[in-house]
Amino acid sequence: MSNFSLWLVLAGILLIAEITTGTFYLLMVSLGAAVGALMAYLGYGLESQIATAAVLAVAGSLLLRNRSINRSKTDKQHDVLDIGNKLQVTSWDANGRASVQYRGANWAAESTESTPVTGLHQIVDVQGNILKVKSVSTHA
Repeated sequence: MSNFSLWLVLAGILLIAEITTGTFYLLMVSLGAAVGALMAYLGYGLESQIATAAVLAVAGSLLLRNRSINRSKTDKQHDVLDIGNKLQVTSWDANGRASVQYRGANWAAESTESTPVTGLHQIVDVQGNILKVKSVSTHA
């Protein structure tokens, strides 16, 4: 079996593994293996194939990691901007969650109070896609 075929098989196996994990890091390694296959097809030596595949896999993984870090910082900034905003809760389900409209989309909300009530609420925290809210007293 030629180096070209081995690289393609490796790229395919890594791509299948990526689909099962969903992390995108294996996708970068799979792309590196695909470039290794291209290098083999073009007639470069094994050392060049391995070096090119490794450089692309590492560079892609680092780029992906940096994008992920920057995205999580951006998400945290959005969370901070959400805290303090108000929204209406019309009903709570048996699990203490509510579906609310916020920023033009449906969000899940959880009350920070032991007995949730309907009405105007204020966002006190954001955990993933769940808004933590507390009731805003209408009596001052």
